[in-house]
Amino acid sequence: MSSIKNNEYSEFIKNDKIVTHTVNGISRFLMLWIIQHYGPIHGYNISKEFSEIFEVLISSGNLKKSNPSKMYPILKDMEGNGLIAGDDVLRDNKKVKFYKITEKGEFLLNHVCNNFNDIRKSPKGSLFFDDFLNF
Repeated sequence: MSSIKNNEYSEFIKNDKIVTHTVNGISRFLMLWIIQHYGPIHGYNISKEFSEIFEVLISSGNLKKSNPSKMYPILKDMEGNGLIAGDDVLRDNKKVKFYKITEKGEFLLNHVCNNFNDIRKSPKGSLFFDDFLNF
């Protein structure tokens, strides 16, 4: 494929925001996973982990770097739904909230993972994931 076509298609992807919408679609589950894996963890570090996971997309310009101010409303919503619990800690004379996953959050995360595994194990799902992950 010509570099002109590659550039044209790359601009289309950036402008269409398909990558951004895909990341937004999985962001809550990814945040739950980060909290489960690294918790207790505060919002800024969740944002850093998020950015590290998507570093390839960020450095290519296909995705904007994660912004902690966008994460906090999601964290508050997840806390309100009982998926995570936040504990305020005084650190360097500043109040910092550390999050940990709750039993309900672990149940949801496991439920989603199990559903994706079930899809992956089906004949068509296996074909899709094999193609998708080994593209």
